[in-house]
Amino acid sequence: MSYQNEIERLKPVLEKARQLDVATNPAPEAIFEAGKDNFQIWCTPEDHPEGWENVPMQGSYPKPCAYVASVLWGWEDGCITHLLLSTEAYFLDKRNRPADMRWAKQKIRHLFDLASVPLLPIRKFG
Repeated sequence: MSYQNEIERLKPVLEKARQLDVATNPAPEAIFEAGKDNFQIWCTPEDHPEGWENVPMQGSYPKPCAYVASVLWGWEDGCITHLLLSTEAYFLDKRNRPADMRWAKQKIRHLFDLASVPLLPIRKFG
């Protein structure tokens, strides 16, 4: 497949992430931030990984939130074959904590379901 075909295949995921953009959508389920070929996941005081109960949530978006994870397309032989997931709990000074990875994977599954795109395998990076 061509690069453009691969990007088009996952375009519905990014479109759904843009609809659920943490910066513009005040809805509780709006916790994503889409880029050109990736997306980030944010948490809120009501929806967060285990252990984030006392993490300060910034208020610069329509609701208090904090950055949790980045998801990139994983490429092999010119095809997007997997997702690369990295989490960062800045206020907890931890990277790729198991609780953060579990929570982020749930959010990724949900986003792919909403976009009606088959979920790709998720691999940890970072």
